[in-house]
Amino acid sequence: MSNPLSAFTIKSHQQTARRALARSLLAVAAAFLCTSLPAADIDDNAKSNVVSAPQAQIPWMSGGIGDEARDEMRKAATAYNVQVIFSDRQGSYLANIPFAVTGRNGKEVVAGVSEGPLLYIKLPPGSYRLSAQIDGAWQHKQIQAGTTGRPVRTSFVSRGE
Repeated sequence: MSNPLSAFTIKSHQQTARRALARSLLAVAAAFLCTSLPAADIDDNAKSNVVSAPQAQIPWMSGGIGDEARDEMRKAATAYNVQVIFSDRQGSYLANIPFAVTGRNGKEVVAGVSEGPLLYIKLPPGSYRLSAQIDGAWQHKQIQAGTTGRPVRTSFVSRGE
């Protein structure tokens, strides 16, 4: 005669093993999604700039992967009052960086993913918190946009290797 309790125990162990495997795969996928990519590792198809939708309240543009895209970004720079560069400690550019801008009241003004190492944003005059997620950790900077007539230029640098 078979022991119904041992069949239950085996089934329970199998479910636990499946859950552990699923959690591990989820952790690996999350780590991959939160990893910044060196801009040099992006294929040629991605070497174009991204502009926010025309109806966006806060216009922004990102890209700068490759000479042509970088030149296009530099030509458009005068239309934006916040200019950001993403890089690692060695100076290599980074791409696919999530970013967010919040106003003084803590309300999100604009958010997105910078497709390349250059991010340009056109903000109304005021104080903002600019945040970027690099290597899975959010970094933050306080900026004052649109008050001096010159663009705010800042950078976010990977704290990893």
